[in-house]
Amino acid sequence: MAPALSDLQPQSAPKATAAAQTAIGDGLVAEAQAFADELAAWRHDLHQMPELGNSLPQTSAYIQACLTEMDIPFATLVDGSCVVGLVGAGAATAHGNGVCTDEQAGTVIMLRGDMDALPVAEESGEPFASTNGCMHACGHDMHATALLGAARMLKAREAELVDANATVKLLFQPGEETFEGARAAIADGLLQNPRPQVAFAMHVNSQSPLGLVLYGSPALSGVYGFRITLQGKGGHGSSPEICIDPITAGVHVHLALQELISREVPAAKEVALTVGKFAGGQAANVIPDTCVLEGTLRGFDVELMGHLKTRIAEVVKGVATTYRTPATIETLSDVPPLVLDDDMTQASLGYVGAVLPKAAFLPLFHAMASEDFALISSEIPSAYFTVGAAVTDADEHFAQHHPKARFSDAELPLGAAAYTAVALGYIADHR
Repeated sequence: MAPALSDLQPQSAPKATAAAQTAIGDGLVAEAQAFADELAAWRHDLHQMPELGNSLPQTSAYIQACLTEMDIPFATLVDGSCVVGLVGAGAATAHGNGVCTDEQAGTVIMLRGDMDALPVAEESGEPFASTNGCMHACGHDMHATALLGAARMLKAREAELVDANATVKLLFQPGEETFEGARAAIADGLLQNPRPQVAFAMHVNSQSPLGLVLYGSPALSGVYGFRITLQGKGGHGSSPEICIDPITAGVHVHLALQELISREVPAAKEVALTVGKFAGGQAANVIPDTCVLEGTLRGFDVELMGHLKTRIAEVVKGVATTYRTPATIETLSDVPPLVLDDDMTQASLGYVGAVLPKAAFLPLFHAMASEDFALISSEIPSAYFTVGAAVTDADEHFAQHHPKARFSDAELPLGAAAYTAVALGYIADHR
């Protein structure tokens, strides 16, 4: 039996270099806590305007207004719903469009905070709860707010960044929940003008205590999302012999897909295949024309995932042929595992440990959830941590994506300080 989290002994973070320690200093948390009320206000505003996928007009406008007030130049991507700000050496040439060349930017680190919500009706009971049928049930409002806090602190140190010939790229990303945002932003030029040498991201956890940092690699699984449409021939249920029943075919497809896992995947491999949607028909006595199955395949072995995607297509085609129901397969998502860079991870642990000396660190971040930051980490060396943000009342520790999920505002200054420390520490180590 795996040990309980409470039974595990937290570890100390590796020591940051002397240069990084000096750059980070010992006052970032106090500095962030001095404007904790403003951080909370930003978070509550964002929490009350949850938007979905790659369409975040209100959220993006709010972030843009905050950056404008801070005099931070920015560009927008993904039809305006992705905001990318610059602080430091590259910012002076970026006013007006948020773009500069690699030469102008010098050393570049990108900090990422996602900001899309979920189609969940909120039941948290918070006085700032959303009322539009959507909810920040995964804490992305926390991420965006912490990154705004880091933007404010980094802007205050812009002269130092210019002196170091370094730039911090601030990514406020849409579409993480749908695995669309990072891909769309990259396609729009996210990793150019300037290109970051490294990237860093964090994710809050609604059930972990403040000060707990989890890390690991591969941290999260890859995901392949699919939609299978089986075309039958509808008719009255009293005469199935003159119809072609796609529901029968769908049942056999579902069973055959489960057998891929039980008979073609080694027992030691971590793979999960789930069909979460099975839709066909509207009346008990009518055979429908179509049946639709939607599901996900998750795993950490890229080669095995590729093999299983091929086998899914083969199995669906074979079953569909047997039951005379032509099949189409659509890809809904395709994201690799979140594989992180060891050097960047160890360095970032040192930076976060320097600014949060009382934090507890555990190398346990390894889960079957997925994250489109993997598309960034597959392009540039990256680190990614999950950080505790549970509220004080243990009875309110609902899991993320739950309609009653809550997060503590007390994490916001810690998150802002951690983002800032990683940027300052990395730049100090790469002058």
